[in-house]
Amino acid sequence: MRKEMKKYLVLLCLVITGLLMAETYTLDDLIKAGLNNSYSLRQKEIMLKNSKLNATSAAFNLLPSADLAAGRSNIDDVYSSQASLSFDRTLTLTDPPIFNYISAGWDKENAALDRKQAQKQLVYDIYSAWLDMDQTQKEIVIQNENLAVLQNIKEQADLQYQLGRRTSFDVSQAEINVINAQLTIANLNNQLANQRAILFNLVKLPDNGAELIFPEPDSAALEIDFSFYSENTIPLQQLQTELKQSKLDKLQAKLGLLPSLYLSGSYRQSSLTNDLFDFDNYDGSYTLSTGLSWSLWTPWTKVGTYSQLANTLTLKQWQQEEELATLKLDRQTLQRDWDYLTATLTLNAKKSNQAKDNLRIAQEKYNLGTLSLIELEQARVDALDAELAVNKITYQLLKKIQEWNLLNSLPLLEKY
Repeated sequence: MRKEMKKYLVLLCLVITGLLMAETYTLDDLIKAGLNNSYSLRQKEIMLKNSKLNATSAAFNLLPSADLAAGRSNIDDVYSSQASLSFDRTLTLTDPPIFNYISAGWDKENAALDRKQAQKQLVYDIYSAWLDMDQTQKEIVIQNENLAVLQNIKEQADLQYQLGRRTSFDVSQAEINVINAQLTIANLNNQLANQRAILFNLVKLPDNGAELIFPEPDSAALEIDFSFYSENTIPLQQLQTELKQSKLDKLQAKLGLLPSLYLSGSYRQSSLTNDLFDFDNYDGSYTLSTGLSWSLWTPWTKVGTYSQLANTLTLKQWQQEEELATLKLDRQTLQRDWDYLTATLTLNAKKSNQAKDNLRIAQEKYNLGTLSLIELEQARVDALDAELAVNKITYQLLKKIQEWNLLNSLPLLEKY
């Protein structure tokens, strides 16, 4: 165990050192670091190890008790030696070792599922934070292009004011628009810094200022096969395991209401001579007994426990039904959201192309003095809003793809 822990620590140090020395980070780099460094995943891993140890202990508790005894005594200067080896096991209707063994197996299964779900959730959170940064960076690019347009408009307003074609109001408004754009960019840069801090906190790495590599989103990859989903998600598997545990607890309590039936057996080998190693002179004996008993107070002491466990089982069944209904609703909601977003993406992409053309024409007319600043502003805002909408919806769709995979316990990013 210590050797494995040392190997793990060495590997972890190598990964962290390599990342700290890296000049760039990719998404995979940060996901791997996050999976290695996550405190919650380490806790889940320890809980899984403990559940495995508990299952092993429960398996050994099924074995008969084994006792080895040896001794030497002196009575009136007469020395004698004794040795014995005995095995003993008692079985009852509510035999705790058997029920504990079954429960320990389910606890181990649930711990493994819990860790798997936590890993998937962490991958999704890292990916989501990564997309947030990429989206903000694209918005900064768009807003810088918008700032360049506004500065050009301001220059034209100043020029035309000198020629007497524009009023001081037009010049002042153009300057205010430039300042507003600069404020927007400053706010986005602050937002980007905060998002970067959130991302590096998720992966538990110090930010060494390295460049993050953001590949251009592939529009062809914006699709989901809604006919492909899992009928047995991880949360449902966990509920099923808990339901089986509740059924087992109820069965054990129900058997406890019956008369206690037990079967007991033991086997013993004892030395007949003073020579402990004279195995030919060992005598073997065994006992086998069975019995039946019932406490008069059983209806008052155990019926309440049985009723509570029956109620717990009913609650678990309702919880499973609720989870199935919620899962179905979440799938329907996500599909509706997807249809809405894809439709609006198409419309906004079309609007963006037309709005850019309109803005180009409006700028030309404004420079000629045949278009007012208000009309030019309308064309500019339309072009800006459409481009920002296309950017925002694209990243929403990218998130929805992995949200669908997380919801249905499918591989995230095709491998996690």
